[in-house]
Amino acid sequence: MNNEIKFFDKYQIDIILQSVKNPKHKLIIMIMLDCGLRVSEAISLKYQDFDFKKEMLYVTSLKKRGKDKKRAIPISKRLYHLLADHLSKKSNIKGEDYLFPSNNHISGHIGRSAVSKLCDRLQEKLGFDFLNPHAFRHTFATSHISAETPLENIKTMLGHNNYDTTLIYAQIPSEILKRNVARVTEKEQSMLQKVLSKYGIINRKTDKRISINFHKDNFSIGRIDDFNKLSENANKGINTLLIGPVGIGKSHLLENFKTEKKVLKIDDLNGLKQTLAQLLLYLYKNDKEHCRELLYGDLDLDKVKVKINRLSVRNIAEEIKKTVQDKEYILVIDSLDQLTPVGVKFLEEVKDTFTIFAAARSIKIDKSSFAWNYDRVDVKELKREKAIELTAKLSYDIQVEDPILFRNHIFEQSNGNPRVIFEIIDRYRKEPVVTNEVVKNIRHTASLGEIDMTFVVFIVFGLMYLLRYMSKELDNEALRFIGGVALVLMLLSRQLLSFTKKKFI
Repeated sequence: MNNEIKFFDKYQIDIILQSVKNPKHKLIIMIMLDCGLRVSEAISLKYQDFDFKKEMLYVTSLKKRGKDKKRAIPISKRLYHLLADHLSKKSNIKGEDYLFPSNNHISGHIGRSAVSKLCDRLQEKLGFDFLNPHAFRHTFATSHISAETPLENIKTMLGHNNYDTTLIYAQIPSEILKRNVARVTEKEQSMLQKVLSKYGIINRKTDKRISINFHKDNFSIGRIDDFNKLSENANKGINTLLIGPVGIGKSHLLENFKTEKKVLKIDDLNGLKQTLAQLLLYLYKNDKEHCRELLYGDLDLDKVKVKINRLSVRNIAEEIKKTVQDKEYILVIDSLDQLTPVGVKFLEEVKDTFTIFAAARSIKIDKSSFAWNYDRVDVKELKREKAIELTAKLSYDIQVEDPILFRNHIFEQSNGNPRVIFEIIDRYRKEPVVTNEVVKNIRHTASLGEIDMTFVVFIVFGLMYLLRYMSKELDNEALRFIGGVALVLMLLSRQLLSFTKKKFI
């Protein structure tokens, strides 16, 4: 067995489950993920293996050493709901029926290859380095280790005969080790201290944290639908225009979408003649050498370059069209923000030659004639949940006093713009120690100004409280009641103001 255990973190699990649209495919993945089954056990499940009343699954091991031994595995809530959806679409269910039947397989249920092919498609779609059925089993084991499930229970659910095998399947995450060290070395707060600290009656002790890291990662969050749309349009040969503000992630989408077609990339259409000449030379040098030989004989590439540079933009475009087959390539143009009339003319000439994927902040009406047959994709800011997820992923190594304050501040600065999130987190990386004061003081130039309404709120409550004294002069009990309410609100104002921000972990 490979010593390097592959498993998914919770963000990768969410991405995988969200990307699977077929309920049957999602069900088999979740069974392996939430029950830790081997692929051979998952595909051969029967309805009689489930006790839906007790929310338990009873699995018979298919390994020789475990034959005729059943192990009991609790059914997670999300798996239970998925099974309920599955069963609601069935009728005349018999206990001996397979959960995943197949008419084409000799055993009566789907084969291992069907699950392997599903995982291969997901791996290609999502771009993960690894995605296979056994990784779900490793994830199950590692997740339970992280949750501090007793090793005996994990061993039982996995169907192992000894602990050594269980430990091979499960990585012990660093979070577990850190919690164990903390228990040994740190003094635990009393229950009273925890309660007083939670409600802000006493200040929670915070430590300064070191925040220096040199590791960078490449990933996508909140763009699954956009990637799927681009891949679909690429395979169908549909010209596509991505529209969105600066920093929204248009270039990232164009750089990372998946397609089996050949892709040519150019930055923009400025200096169009030189750009097209380089594009044509690239084709002649790599994929279309036979075309170059037909047109230019034995001339070396440098002399061909001289001849091409003497051509007009129109003639170079015509030569490109003759060199490639219609829709053979996807032409990716990173920016059409400074589109010229010549560029518009070029796009109109090649819209049926290439599948064109282009991005722009906006296209002026007088230059939009080329785009009549384009599919428009509006790239929007990340929703709060995904922006917080991106922040957490990017800043996992940055140690801060108050993670909630940190993430909320970044969202308020960025409003879900990925580039702003990247840039402001990079700014925090320049601070060796990130205190709450540092968090508040660092701002992005593109963000809107913040208005602190705390003082205004106190003034309003104060004026309302004065009504309590005025009630005696005016003999009005309603004013006395309003003033009393204001007094209570002033006493609770600290807690109330802290609840005005949505909290995420």
